[in-house]
Amino acid sequence: MKLLAVFVLPALMLGQTVAVFDADRVFESLGEVTDARELLETEMDEWELHVDSLQEEIDLLQEDLSRTLMMSPERRQEKEALLEEKKVQIESYLSSVFGPGGLMERRNEELVNPIIAAINEAVMNIASEEGIELVLDASAGQVVYADASVDITDQVIDRVMSGND
Repeated sequence: MKLLAVFVLPALMLGQTVAVFDADRVFESLGEVTDARELLETEMDEWELHVDSLQEEIDLLQEDLSRTLMMSPERRQEKEALLEEKKVQIESYLSSVFGPGGLMERRNEELVNPIIAAINEAVMNIASEEGIELVLDASAGQVVYADASVDITDQVIDRVMSGND
């Protein structure tokens, strides 16, 4: 609340124009976001299938190792080495795909960043055209109250959807 007062009240006192928009509502209204989410979910399903197949191999190796009476010591060592190799492989794969900076994170950014750029450009263009000097994102939780007359969310949605940034 103090942060809002520090930035908005001086702007209002100086006669600057302020507007708000709800980035979450903009995102929800865009079909590109839904398409990006669906594509990412499809890719995630494929990655998870690969993890499942690696886990099945590990489970089979562990099951084989549980039958120690039927296996020679050399064969047992081979199986144990293969099991350790598969465990390292699955950990490496999980980290490279689902870990910080992993494929999933990079792919999400790749799919969402162009949408965010279009939204930001639409906001900047609307602000420039209408002489708005300060635009706040209501979805960020910093706007306690905003009169509907200063809400440019619908304009942002229209701009992004029409492609006229």
